[in-house]
Amino acid sequence: MGTSKGYSAPTMPPWGELKKSVTRFADEGALAPNSAKGILGNYIRANGGAQRIAQGGGTIGGGKISQKVAGNIGGFFSSIGELGFRETLRQAGLEALAGKPFKEIIYFLLDYLGGPSNTIDEVDARNALSRLLDELLGDADDFESIENILEEKSQGETLVNLLILFFGYYLYEQFCRVFYERLVTRVGEAKAESFLGSILDYIKEALRFKSLDQDISKIDWAGAEGQQLTDNMLQTTLEVFGG
Repeated sequence: MGTSKGYSAPTMPPWGELKKSVTRFADEGALAPNSAKGILGNYIRANGGAQRIAQGGGTIGGGKISQKVAGNIGGFFSSIGELGFRETLRQAGLEALAGKPFKEIIYFLLDYLGGPSNTIDEVDARNALSRLLDELLGDADDFESIENILEEKSQGETLVNLLILFFGYYLYEQFCRVFYERLVTRVGEAKAESFLGSILDYIKEALRFKSLDQDISKIDWAGAEGQQLTDNMLQTTLEVFGG
């Protein structure tokens, strides 16, 4: 678990100006919300724009991996909402998880929903899922508390909010991958971490009440309908930041 940090941003326009801007803001300290939005919007546009990224054509990532993981999350949580956590595990052949220690369940969910981590996009998506699980299950400490939280959060509107937050975390992980090492080199680790923390705080606040005007209770998450929905969710999330 953790943020991807081993990558160098492209050098062609508009990346050069964007890298200078990010470095300057990181060195100056406190980051205002409008500045955070501007940075993220410029980043999304440099990566191809919200629509192109959602279609799998991002310059430095966004090749449908995040949508696949979001579909896994949607299908799993929808099943929990309809059948309950234990029955969902039983139908998946995973009933042996009942009663397992908290950390073992979390690591299993990360593998089960996040898939492999062989490419940089897959690592970004898994890290985003890890952040989502931490956010969701931070107050849990055993199987029963995980069960209670997941059954409460697996209902329509709440599930939409979680998926949009997942895409926000994916954006953050990708942003960190592109800029972290550069920032550490130029402004130091403390300023880099503070700047990126401000970016994360802004992403979470901007998406706090974001939703979709769509009933997702009967979505076939594994089919074309689910793919279209996750594409739309990613694009909608990125557009919040002007991308």
